[in-house]
Amino acid sequence: MRRAGLVPLVAATVLATAVISCARVPDNGPAVPVAAPEVTQSGEPGSNGVNSGLPRPAADPSSSVSAYINALTVTRNPGPLGDNFLPTPALRNTFRQNPSVAVVRGDIRAIAETPSVADVTTIARFSAELIGTVNSDGVFLEAEDPKWEVQVRMSRARGLWQFAEPPPLIVQDRQFAASFSPATVYFAAKPSVVTGATPRLVIPERRYLNEYSGDRATQIVDLLLAGPSLALESVAQNPLPKIKRTSRVAIENDDLVIELEAQAESVTKDQLNAFVAAVGWSLNDLFSGAVRLIVGGRPVDVNDFSASQDQNTWKRYNPAVVQRALPTFHVQNGAVKVLDPAGGFNPRPLRLSEQVRAKNVRSAAISVDLSRLAVVRTDANGTQRLWIADASGTLQPTLRARDIGRPSWGGNRSTVVVPVGGRLFEVGVGNARTPSEIQVIGPGGRRLTNVTAIRLSLDGVRAVLVNGSGPAAQVYVGTLSGTTGGALVLEARRLAVEGTVKDVSWYGPAQVVVAVTRPGNNGDEVYLVIAPIDGSPAHPQSTRLKATSQVRLTADATETLDAIPLELNGRLYDARADSTSTPALLSAGTAPFYPG
Repeated sequence: MRRAGLVPLVAATVLATAVISCARVPDNGPAVPVAAPEVTQSGEPGSNGVNSGLPRPAADPSSSVSAYINALTVTRNPGPLGDNFLPTPALRNTFRQNPSVAVVRGDIRAIAETPSVADVTTIARFSAELIGTVNSDGVFLEAEDPKWEVQVRMSRARGLWQFAEPPPLIVQDRQFAASFSPATVYFAAKPSVVTGATPRLVIPERRYLNEYSGDRATQIVDLLLAGPSLALESVAQNPLPKIKRTSRVAIENDDLVIELEAQAESVTKDQLNAFVAAVGWSLNDLFSGAVRLIVGGRPVDVNDFSASQDQNTWKRYNPAVVQRALPTFHVQNGAVKVLDPAGGFNPRPLRLSEQVRAKNVRSAAISVDLSRLAVVRTDANGTQRLWIADASGTLQPTLRARDIGRPSWGGNRSTVVVPVGGRLFEVGVGNARTPSEIQVIGPGGRRLTNVTAIRLSLDGVRAVLVNGSGPAAQVYVGTLSGTTGGALVLEARRLAVEGTVKDVSWYGPAQVVVAVTRPGNNGDEVYLVIAPIDGSPAHPQSTRLKATSQVRLTADATETLDAIPLELNGRLYDARADSTSTPALLSAGTAPFYPG
């Protein structure tokens, strides 16, 4: 076939938004996550009302591809899109079950090859800067190579040019948040050196769901039965492998009811308990009663397993996550003080003497259960030292160095992690004088040896950190592993954010908030960047505060997502992630922190 040339179709002003499968969740088997619909759907796979308003194929390929791109701004429902731009029922069905959607930065370019008059086929190409993809399990996968181009065959029939194979599903980064419905899904922890031999723990992961089906509970149960993503499978697992549900998930009298295949009665009680915990934590906002597992319409029958478990049972699998507002703390005049009591925090259970909390403190951390304290204090000779207070209030001296960063407990109360001179150490309560170094491994096996900040997750198996200083500072997120008797290893990958990185904290269970500085109208300004740890598009928000040499922050690592205390050179501000107002000044103080 003769190629007469390439015709560019889409200019930089064209907006392409998310398209992904709109198939309804089946009564059994896996669901296909899709983008949230932009228009109100009537319930059927394709809506005549939507079809009638869509751009349609044309008599030349250039106009047809242009019409498709413009159609993406009208609807994210591939039912009507397929009806218009794919010629056969088989192709339309394949389009509805498309396994992934491309997430791109900036503008999309589409190019069609101009056919001769006699040609009945041609080629269309779509290209953009790729950030990543959302796959059929709702997992965001970062792109290894930002260069992205997809070639799609087109054919002419009855005088119109349509696609001879499904075209790509695309969403731009600026439309990502509005196009997907994120959910925090919890998976059972694997036994490991970090979690223990019999972990009673679930680990969170962000997924992106199909809002078109309207059946959130069924989708999430399907995702749990499919197992954790590749990024999480080293520390988490599906306790019921190869077992599926046999009907839709139901909510009956406030109970969550899941009917499973008969093989569910061939597994152990521990496997079933772990599954119930994962379901409960993943769906706790949808029901208030018990999680009930049934087989063939009756309760699951396994020795010593309770087929109906209320929240008091399955919530024990995540003791670090609290269902209450956490107090916040800061350092003022060398003493640890409460910044916000969050409804009546009582420091007495800490059993800490005044000398522990009020003597030359530079930074501190309190365990989530409010029973342990770690402080970095300056000695008389000007060096810094980490001190740990055990349950009795006894102060134990540990590491001494010229530069010690802020400690972090994560979700545990037995060990604290702290950066010392760019290296990372774990210090245990009771053996505080024998700290062990954590090896931090970055991309390509490169050691990261300039760690300036670290925050453990509440599940205790992951961490976010800052490596480097000044313009060279970068944010990393990693997973802890190790062997019995050996040193822990933190394998980390870079989390890209725009700006000069100053500090980082967990913000909820599956995203972080990063303090960065960027050029503003009157010099550098401080920005807060809310960044999912999976690498999906981040959300930057200017605080309108002028940058200072010292910028530190803290945030709530639970689902509460309260205020973000922000320190600028000894002044604390009440920052908010989505606020367009300048944060209010709270008080003088440094090194703010939530428990953990």
